[in-house]
Amino acid sequence: MIETQRLYLRKYEITDVEVLYELCKDPEVGPDCGWMQHKDMDESKYVLENILINDSTWAIVEKDTNRLVGNISLMRQHDSHLVIDDTSAEIGFWLGKPYWGKGYMPEACLALMQYAFEDMGLKTLWIQHHEHNQKSARVQAKCGFVYHHKEENKYYPLLDVYRNNVVNYMTKEMWERCK
Repeated sequence: MIETQRLYLRKYEITDVEVLYELCKDPEVGPDCGWMQHKDMDESKYVLENILINDSTWAIVEKDTNRLVGNISLMRQHDSHLVIDDTSAEIGFWLGKPYWGKGYMPEACLALMQYAFEDMGLKTLWIQHHEHNQKSARVQAKCGFVYHHKEENKYYPLLDVYRNNVVNYMTKEMWERCK
């Protein structure tokens, strides 16, 4: 578990399914991240059991309420959406709409960055966002990520759309200068 001032980053549990569904059925959450809103509890259970319960994904939980508010992942080589080496990882995240604007995602992201650089010994972290997703762009900027390149017309099969992505990065040296 990773702890911040207001949050816990912990592994998912099967008991998270109801809250996961409540957050993921919102049409404003998933599509900005590349996936469709969840249609029912069975879909959320499938996603939980087959995608989210793993060693590289954390549930973001409010300390005060012990309530699931979002998700953050640290994807290594074969799990990443980018071509990266074994000294790198890609961060991915989403946050339930009721929790937008509270500063939770930068708080969670900064904690995961510290874990990646200090505990895992990674040298580079990558992160990306759809060009139109300014909420994600702001989080990435607040965390100190800088522009690397743009991917044009990347296909997202779950949405059956093509989107432009902005790819940002941070090295351990950059992070050490910022902290």
